[in-house]
This record gives sequence, structure tokens and C-alpha cells, in this order.
Amino acid sequence: MLNNKVRITTLPTGGADGDERRLFSPKGELAQIINGTMTIQHLVYWDLDSSKSGQARGNHYHKVKTESCYVLTGELEVTVLDRATSERKTLIVRAGDRITVAPGVAHSFRSKGYAQALELLPTPYDAADTVAYSL
Repeated sequence: MLNNKVRITTLPTGGADGDERRLFSPKGELAQIINGTMTIQHLVYWDLDSSKSGQARGNHYHKVKTESCYVLTGELEVTVLDRATSERKTLIVRAGDRITVAPGVAHSFRSKGYAQALELLPTPYDAADTVAYSL
């Protein structure tokens, strides 16, 4: 999407031990979200219930960093805008999906009920890299 600047990956259920995957058992869910494909220097947990709060997360873009979010629970409506081409899309990501957004792509998250996500970044947080952008 957006010339490969936004990617959604649904982790498969099952697979080999080294695969990025989800497993379900009587113990609960195990999600191997990243395995050798990214160095993580910044990990953030966030939750959102836009249906109750009316709020969104994001509404910004990053100058340099690539951002990945893994949806733990619920469903998110993600609006993305490639500032270079003005191409805009609204996407749905659900529990088990990982969305990766390239630098320069504005993004905003709204939940469809209660949702939880992990934000995975390959670099430490840098406030100067985040630029507010209303979508």
C-alpha cells in the first residue's frame, strides 16, 4: 500500500519455532511478533477506546523512523497519508496484525471498541522526529 510505505502483516497461526506466528493453547495465546527481522530499542504498550473517549492516537508522522504496531486485542481503523503523493487510505487492522509505517507517512489510529497494541521501534524515542499532522 502507498508504494510499499505501509505494510500489514497478519501473523499466521501455527508454524515452526523460529517463525513469527501466533499459537493458541489451553494456557492462552503466545505471539512471536518479531524474530530476527528487527532490532527493538523502543517498546510502548497503549490501549484505546475511541467509541467511549472519541479520541484517536497518532495524528503525526516521523521524519526518520519507521514505526511498527502490533495489535494485541480489538480492531483499529488506521488512516494513512503519504505526504509525498497525497495518497490517503483507511485500513483496518485486527488482533494478530502488525502494521509498519514508513517515514513521512502521516498516521492516525481509532479503535472500534477497546483495543490494545504494542508499538515497536528500531531506534530510541526522539521527540524531534515526531511531527503533528491532523488526519
